[in-house]
Amino acid sequence: MGAERRLPWLAFALLPGAACAFSWPQPPLPSGTASAEVARRIVFNGLDMRAQTFQSQQSQADVVAYYRKLWDGKVVVNAMGNAEVVGHQQGDYYITVQVSRFGSGSKGDIGIIDVASAPKHFERGAGLPQPMGSRVFNDIAYPDDPTPARTVAMRNALSPAQNASYFRERLMADGWKSADASQCASGSCVMRYERGDSKMTLVMSQLDGQSQVVINVLNP
Repeated sequence: MGAERRLPWLAFALLPGAACAFSWPQPPLPSGTASAEVARRIVFNGLDMRAQTFQSQQSQADVVAYYRKLWDGKVVVNAMGNAEVVGHQQGDYYITVQVSRFGSGSKGDIGIIDVASAPKHFERGAGLPQPMGSRVFNDIAYPDDPTPARTVAMRNALSPAQNASYFRERLMADGWKSADASQCASGSCVMRYERGDSKMTLVMSQLDGQSQVVINVLNP
């Protein structure tokens, strides 16, 4: 799965893993529900994580009720736009089920985080240029994919065009070569770079009076 295809999943990653695979909990699914693995392994802001997507014939309310009953009410349920997120602590793991309406049924994501693997010191965005005043809020790695990948997201007060100029100068000084011309439209810029076997895509867009910068690196 290419890094670009993981971008929609970033919204789920904003929610609140290294253990052996067989020790990870496997939450059961409601009847009429099918799931698919997002990645073999995800490292979300330094924490080992497993993730699945699912589609269900059952409604959003029924899926939420299923997990409330499964975990005997020991859950935290929060709204996230039109979705609901059910959270549950199970030993060293924290499980989230994000579910929203889809057709006559529902769809969503299941995330399992190994909270025991939390590093004492983890620097989000380490090794990548960051304009002054930037706040890196996500650093997600997929180290076991056939093509290892990393996605870093940050926000700052610069415009998309100013960000593009900053990254162009810093990346070229660090040995990255432009793969094609930067494309800047009203309120957004897209840049692509290569260095050896590594490829980088940067997407800069305006968001709530700031710029959001998402950097995808293949073979980081």
